[in-house]
Amino acid sequence: VARMRPASVLAVAVTLGSTGAALARPATVISERSARPAVESPEVTDLAWLTGHWSGPGLGGRAEEHWLAPTDGSMSAQFRLVREGVAVMYELLLIEQDDDGEIYYRFKHVGPGWTPWEETRLEYRLTELEGRKATFRSTADAPQPNAPWWFTYESPSDDRLVVSIYGPEGDAPSARLSMTRQ
Repeated sequence: VARMRPASVLAVAVTLGSTGAALARPATVISERSARPAVESPEVTDLAWLTGHWSGPGLGGRAEEHWLAPTDGSMSAQFRLVREGVAVMYELLLIEQDDDGEIYYRFKHVGPGWTPWEETRLEYRLTELEGRKATFRSTADAPQPNAPWWFTYESPSDDRLVVSIYGPEGDAPSARLSMTRQ
């Protein structure tokens, strides 16, 4: 029986015609937008606004994401996608700052019965942080089939979280989750 796999969330998960140059940008990118200054030397604590339980419609079902507060240079979360009363996808999510000072978002998809979708973790690097908007880009030359090329998390208010997931086809999101704090 073929299993349907939604576009990765990443959470979540989960459209830039990426080149190696786009992926090689450091996490200290300063935005051209002046409305919200970019964080020049980001720390995981700068992502504390992700903390909490978020839920909303998306990816053909109901998405839930629960982030623990930053501690000791890391944050972790779980994601669940439920369609028609059945959980069809889970993700284990990790944001951590490595010894090189870069912040990485790593995750793995699993299906019902803890069936892994990938053999290895998926890895993204924080390439831009402006206020309450974080952009993560894949560290792979070409992400795996169920993985986004890049994604953003944005919290326009304390009770709203928007995850925009991009693939290789252009600048429009291939999926967007709009969740509220529970």
